[in-house]
Amino acid sequence: MIDKSLFLYWYPKIEGKLNTPKSIIVKITPGISNIINDIVIKLNENNISFPIFLKTDTYSAKWYWSKTCFVENITTLRSNIEYLSTLSEEDDSRPIDALIGKEYLTLESDFLAFDGMPVGKERRYFIENKRVLCHHPYWETEDIEFFNEDYPKNWKNLLTKLNTEDENEIVILSGMAERFAELINDDEYFSVDFAKDISGKWWVIDAAEGVKSYHNEDCEIFKLKQ
Repeated sequence: MIDKSLFLYWYPKIEGKLNTPKSIIVKITPGISNIINDIVIKLNENNISFPIFLKTDTYSAKWYWSKTCFVENITTLRSNIEYLSTLSEEDDSRPIDALIGKEYLTLESDFLAFDGMPVGKERRYFIENKRVLCHHPYWETEDIEFFNEDYPKNWKNLLTKLNTEDENEIVILSGMAERFAELINDDEYFSVDFAKDISGKWWVIDAAEGVKSYHNEDCEIFKLKQ
């Protein structure tokens, strides 16, 4: 069966048709030096400069930000790949088929978490039959609190502000989520993740099969899907 959560499955279907960060895909081959060379060559060919956002086909480990997905420059690329791969093997049961290097987006953010990750306006929309079922802020209080870092004293208020969804935003993202479903030509249950950059532009940053995505357990749609 096709794993529809794979970046390799859904990204080529939406590339150039929805707002997505420029991305390169490097299939896994023996030898980390070859992988690094392939990544650097493809980044240059696609005019993507450092810093970049690094992930596997399904996994980014944002909570270890500077050691995994945020690659500030070429000198840390090897160590980030190695650590990301190790965590992926430990936490994710799926094999690593490819590494993805993405254009880094500067997000609208009010504070940092996870060793320097900007906590931004990120949203997760669940769709089925090409229609939005529900939507939620991506970052919840429990996600941030778990790591017990040196946050600003008012971080919960800042997070509440970032997580406030207005009607215009909902209209925009609902349209993008439904367009996503049309482009991949699939009526199944999916999650689509969005982020807003400092210019006010919304981007599709990730997607997965709905059953494989975290879903707020208080949501009625989540309860129906159990």
